[in-house]
Amino acid sequence: MHICRLGLLAVLGAWVAAAQTVPKALEDATPRAAPFVFNYNFNSAFGIRSGKWWTSPDMAQKLNLTDDQKRRMDDIFQQHRLKLIDLQASLEKEEISLEPLVGADQPDDAKVFAQIDRVALARAELEKANSRMLWQVRRVLTPDQWKQLQTSPLKPLAPIKVK
Repeated sequence: MHICRLGLLAVLGAWVAAAQTVPKALEDATPRAAPFVFNYNFNSAFGIRSGKWWTSPDMAQKLNLTDDQKRRMDDIFQQHRLKLIDLQASLEKEEISLEPLVGADQPDDAKVFAQIDRVALARAELEKANSRMLWQVRRVLTPDQWKQLQTSPLKPLAPIKVK
């Protein structure tokens, strides 16, 4: 049981690492690679815009989610939502602050590197908060529901490539 939890945390950590992207200010100077995002929001397939994959009738039926489970996941989502919005805004502010430093005719390495550190820290805080929310949502599921979710072709908790 303990090893299973450690394995899951390792997988979640790998997803966080895979989700890291290049700061917007440095995108033009970086070779293009497909970024990764968490697919906990596979909503385009179901027309759901809020990130609440468990509200999909198809997914709820496939996993046999109870009304109580859906309510608990909604509560978790709502508890984390404002914090995630604030952390996303903080990340965007740090990325915006990096843009003029990178675009300067004579960039100051120390200032650029310090700002890159602030961007990375803001991104890490956002990813940690997101992972905590996803972990709490995952804990609502039964072991059988978790196994079904892992084998789902849509894998709402797995990373996907975005174009």
